[in-house]
Amino acid sequence: MKILFVHPSVELYGADKILLYILKMLCKKHQLTVLLPKDGILIEHIRDISLEIKVKIFNDLPIVHSKLKLADYIKLPFKILKSHSFLKNERFDYCFCNTLATIFLLFAGFSKNRVLYVHEIISSKFLNLGFSILAKIGAKKIVCVSNHVKNNLLFSKKYIVIHNGIPDIADGFLKNEIHPDGKIKFVLPGRFMPQKGQWFLIDTLSKFSDEYKNKIQVDLYGSVPPFKPELLNELKRKIESFGLDKLVFLHSFTQKISDIYKDSNVVLVPSLMADPFPTTVLEALMFSRPVIATNHGGASEILDDSFSKIISPKDIDSFCDAIKFFVDNKNLIKEYSRTAREKFSSYLIFEKYQERFFSIFKELK
Repeated sequence: MKILFVHPSVELYGADKILLYILKMLCKKHQLTVLLPKDGILIEHIRDISLEIKVKIFNDLPIVHSKLKLADYIKLPFKILKSHSFLKNERFDYCFCNTLATIFLLFAGFSKNRVLYVHEIISSKFLNLGFSILAKIGAKKIVCVSNHVKNNLLFSKKYIVIHNGIPDIADGFLKNEIHPDGKIKFVLPGRFMPQKGQWFLIDTLSKFSDEYKNKIQVDLYGSVPPFKPELLNELKRKIESFGLDKLVFLHSFTQKISDIYKDSNVVLVPSLMADPFPTTVLEALMFSRPVIATNHGGASEILDDSFSKIISPKDIDSFCDAIKFFVDNKNLIKEYSRTAREKFSSYLIFEKYQERFFSIFKELK
């Protein structure tokens, strides 16, 4: 089969990684083309999977993002026509529009079997209605990465839920040992932005007594959004203003995820925004790490008390209690780690995801 994937970004965050995993599972038996809006690091990783995967860059793709102005929306129909012309000599058996940001590409006519792969939860009722109408008209099937995503959208007859999964790693990083200094090390990977919970975390840590502050270390890995470089200095100032610069450490985004998780004991995913189905949680369970996560997104569909703590967004008291639990119960960390790994192996491992993903083609027949 000839399959086209339309993707809005060229980085290595959640939806980008999931795209790479899908390409990996399909590349041996199918002809794949990936349509992107610009050059970027994602392309290197696509080529690492297979040089047979065609990568096409078209700068005028009608990508939806928060910075669009009224004039940009007026241009969208013309960009759809240009996109169609860009691939006018190619026909595909399937076209996957990856994330709602590419929803207008459903109307470019690349294939009759158009699939919208939704990784987002839209908070605005007005935007949600608009996206739902476009999806209903343009897509033959709509894949949601969690039930939270599905329930957020309207007109749900075309929707199916497929929880993501990721490839396993070698056994070398499965041990979860307390460090010689006795500190419990927490890690929060993700974009540096208030919605991802770093600011919420700093507010929570500021409430801790010196006794607890001396027993923990927190590492934040990530980068700021492209349109908001000022957030990095804002985060640094917040950390310093609470005198937490000897407790909280900022690290640049790294492609080698083992460097993020291998020295940690507990992974934090305290998103204030409803996170559809965070890849960070999957990675944490793969590395046998307990998780503290907020309860208003897809993560709550796979987490339970045997290896995680669920908190409410902005609830500083419950966040404090969750962190203190692991500090006060170091002896339980290994057991929580074992159970986390079992959850990953039984449901979230790549092979299980592959089985779920191929159900898309059965649904379209």
